[in-house]
Amino acid sequence: MPYAILRFQKKKMGAVNASYAHNERTKAAYKSNPDIDKSRKNENYHLIETTNTYRKRIEHLILKNECKTRKDSVYLVETLITASPEFMKALPAEEQREFFLRALTFMKEQVGKENIISAMVHMDETTPHMHLSFCPITSAKKLSAKEILGNQAKLSDWQTKYHDFMNARWTELERGLSSMVTGRKHIKLWMYKMAERLDKQYADVSAALSNISVFNAGKKRDDALEILQKWVPQAEKFTAQIKTVDNYIKNLEHSVELKAQTTDYWKDETEHVKDKLFEANEKIYSLKNELSRANSLFKKIPPEILEEITRNKKTRDMER
Repeated sequence: MPYAILRFQKKKMGAVNASYAHNERTKAAYKSNPDIDKSRKNENYHLIETTNTYRKRIEHLILKNECKTRKDSVYLVETLITASPEFMKALPAEEQREFFLRALTFMKEQVGKENIISAMVHMDETTPHMHLSFCPITSAKKLSAKEILGNQAKLSDWQTKYHDFMNARWTELERGLSSMVTGRKHIKLWMYKMAERLDKQYADVSAALSNISVFNAGKKRDDALEILQKWVPQAEKFTAQIKTVDNYIKNLEHSVELKAQTTDYWKDETEHVKDKLFEANEKIYSLKNELSRANSLFKKIPPEILEEITRNKKTRDMER
């Protein structure tokens, strides 16, 4: 079942330039996101094009509205708008554009057209999606992402309104289970992408481990070491972040059981909800599987090779 997807990310001023560079594709290379196909850059398009850098647009809006700011103020909210990959890819090009235009209409009603800095559709990645960036200025001319996005209950209401608005046009779209129900926190998109990359590299890393040894010199060892030097930092970062997945799953399962015990509605719907939870969290289980595979490869790397990789990384960092 396809889901309508709406995600928010708050940005302080220090992160605004990075958002601008990524969304507007101003960089020559994107090493942190190999899913970007640079040959398809011209397929990207604006529904709202910024008239300046995000930072300068924000400064203009704050000055115009005479907003007070603090050191920890959120200056930009980046909104990811898309739907399940199978749904987006099945839409004809003109209907994909209609999807993003409809979502833009929804966001204009919620945050004010005048506060939207950019609405950029990316077609050069795996799934078509839109980055809509807005400055969180309230109707009372106050800079406050907290008032606009609200607490967990209000964010859940955002998701319901977004689903209802998009579902009025595409009735097959479903509303994902609210985090108020599941207790689930969002897992950052880069973790899923990194899991996919690690999965694709698994065979090469396994082969490299067969060829590398302190007793095996020459080109074969050098090639294997080069593969591992690229893989190890990614796998270490992934492993460090993914440790929280078990807690997410436990929260989900606990929430279902608790609701089933205390609410008549949930007593009637428990099996259905469990099915939806399983479907909604398939990716989490895939992350766990990738963690297991990464750990099994780590155990096969000789300690002296890990030390060599660490030394080489430190040398490269010092040279930068």
